[in-house]
Amino acid sequence: MSFDPKRRSFLNAWAMGAAAASISSPWRGSAMAQTPKFISDPFTMGVASGDPTQDGFVLWTRLAPEPLDPDYAIDGLVDVQCEIAEDEAFTKVVRREFAVARPDNAHSVHVEVGGLKPNRPYFYRFRVGLAVSPIGRTRTTPEFGAPLAKMRFAWHSCAHYEQGLFTAYGDLAKQNPDVILSLGDYIYEVSYGAAVRRMPVEDAFSLNDYRLIHAVHKMDPDLQAAHAAAPWLYIWDDHEVANDYQADFGKVLPGQDPAKDFPRRKYNAYKAFFESQPLRARSRFDAVNRMRIYGQSGWGDLLDFTLLDTRQYRSKGACLSPGRQEAESVSRATCAELQDPSRTILGARQERFVSENFMRAPFKWSVLVQPTIFSTLFQKNSQGDPTAFTDGWSGFEPARQKIIDIMARRRRDVSSIVIGGDMHGFWANDVKQDYAKPESDTVAVEFVGGSISTMSFNYDRWNRLFPDNPHLKWQDDRVRGYGLVDVTPQMMDVRLMSTPTTWRRDQAFKPLKRYIVERGKPALNEA
Repeated sequence: MSFDPKRRSFLNAWAMGAAAASISSPWRGSAMAQTPKFISDPFTMGVASGDPTQDGFVLWTRLAPEPLDPDYAIDGLVDVQCEIAEDEAFTKVVRREFAVARPDNAHSVHVEVGGLKPNRPYFYRFRVGLAVSPIGRTRTTPEFGAPLAKMRFAWHSCAHYEQGLFTAYGDLAKQNPDVILSLGDYIYEVSYGAAVRRMPVEDAFSLNDYRLIHAVHKMDPDLQAAHAAAPWLYIWDDHEVANDYQADFGKVLPGQDPAKDFPRRKYNAYKAFFESQPLRARSRFDAVNRMRIYGQSGWGDLLDFTLLDTRQYRSKGACLSPGRQEAESVSRATCAELQDPSRTILGARQERFVSENFMRAPFKWSVLVQPTIFSTLFQKNSQGDPTAFTDGWSGFEPARQKIIDIMARRRRDVSSIVIGGDMHGFWANDVKQDYAKPESDTVAVEFVGGSISTMSFNYDRWNRLFPDNPHLKWQDDRVRGYGLVDVTPQMMDVRLMSTPTTWRRDQAFKPLKRYIVERGKPALNEA
């Protein structure tokens, strides 16, 4: 039976009673919760799964019959049932879980499932009364260290709702990936640029603003298809909150005080993000208004993903101009902060995590998952003086060097690649042991992009950088798309899937470039 992530069904009272009679475990909802009868579909935002492990995953949905009506509200607590099965027809139900959707979490539910078999697909759906959600497909990972002959993963970033349709998500869903990596800018908080459709918010600040933006994204059928096709792993970049924000400092609305008002903006954005994604309870806010999103995901003995959060823990931008709330280009000659080893982009705890876990046995491959271009961009201002843009890794070169040194030390045992987003285009680069010395060793290769929908108009500008940046091998920001990778113990087959426009639904996706990376040989081999 083929899997249709858009399929949904509504059972009549007889069927619901028959299903309930087959449940071996009793209903374990809250004594104070209710089971309302919805006039309209409460599952307008679909379903999703995330953070797969060898015995489970997180399952998500949000009850929202009228997701774009800020005055509509479901009263009180609502009992939600979740079914997990080995088949799409749900003839082999292996688990029934129960959760309570709470108004203080926008009636979202995060069901953390464990105790399942490793390395196999599962299907899931939610029920509230007679309403039944779409069916989602997810999977568990192989046991730690177990032999794994192959796997497929995809990555994406930069999905501005207004600047294009989400057709890339729809095409990605058809590729049958084992896991999908979201590399940041899952939403954009601000309306700008040419638009094929409109967001319900001009510039988000309040909790309701961010909830509305997430809702309009989640109602998109192509995004729903991608969420229902496979489990996701998440990091974020800046636009989940505000452009170029740095830890607890960032852009606010006109007339607001950054010191007082930005932490409130960040809190609202983080809360809406948690409510809208399949994240574990450990990602909830801690005492200092932070969410744990960095981590690791291992797949047998074949591959592990090390996922970095480069936003929450970073130092303030180097040599930031007075009153500036966003990043800027600064002089390499006069900004001593650029080479200050005490400045961090990951924070001390996350740096220790990377040092202890990245590129470790038993894995043959390690993938560094981070939100932007990792390689240095040597740029010049209009007077020809060397500059660095303070928002990305070029603004934190000593911190990046710590990771490069790990790659250099451990590459005999584990091969690595770096993937990133943010640039609104595709890039293929060499990761050099010392970017100031082009003849130094290549310790890994890097793939960036593309964007799901966000436009870019820097093709000629980026190409002019290549003579001063010999580690940059290729770029194209004129198309939209995502990355798709097939992994075996011997190689990675990387396809950069693109379409010329996302303004029309009839435009196909095809490989713009295809690279083969051989284990133990960090080089870009174009296929």
